[in-house]
Amino acid sequence: MRTLAGSVALAVLLVGRPLAAQEAAEPPAAGMMAAIGSDAVAAPPPAIALAAPPPPPPVTLVLNTDLGAQRLTVVENGKTRYTWAISSGRRGFATPTGTFQPQWASKMWYTHQYEFAPMPNAVFFHRGTAFHGTSAVGLLGQLASHGCVRLAPGNAAALFKLVHKHGFAATKVMVHGGPNLARRAGRTQAGRALLSEGARVSRASQRRRSYWED
Repeated sequence: MRTLAGSVALAVLLVGRPLAAQEAAEPPAAGMMAAIGSDAVAAPPPAIALAAPPPPPPVTLVLNTDLGAQRLTVVENGKTRYTWAISSGRRGFATPTGTFQPQWASKMWYTHQYEFAPMPNAVFFHRGTAFHGTSAVGLLGQLASHGCVRLAPGNAAALFKLVHKHGFAATKVMVHGGPNLARRAGRTQAGRALLSEGARVSRASQRRRSYWED
């Protein structure tokens, strides 16, 4: 009996040693780390590759706004399509200069700042500053607005359609020049030629109306 018991003990000892060595050599799976102890650190998740954002579309519509000449030149696909007379911000209400992009648009917007005056076909490009139509067409070609860029009603409607045709991202707004140049622009022959939009309202009534427009 002693010999049989000794043999069994020896067999258990011999079998158990390799198993213990194997367990010590092979670390537990990552999913078992929490069960082993609070000091264990789980393996980090695999890295996720983030897709790069798509490149912006090419600019196909440029609205070149010259405050000195008081005119807007519309360039579509590299070719000048229109040149229109404008009215930009008068003294104390300067139109912001720089390079912008249309932010939002409204077929008919009413300004909350100036007695809810209508701003038809408004294309906003810098905060509350927008291109929009005006009934005071007799004032086009000179400083008259509260900062917006006014256009004859038909021109504003055409611009509104063009901007939506090309999209905001593909439209660049360039505003440059200064008020001193704008005062002289209306006296030039080219400046006077741009004022042939055909005002139907008397100049006096237009001035009264334009006070409330943006």
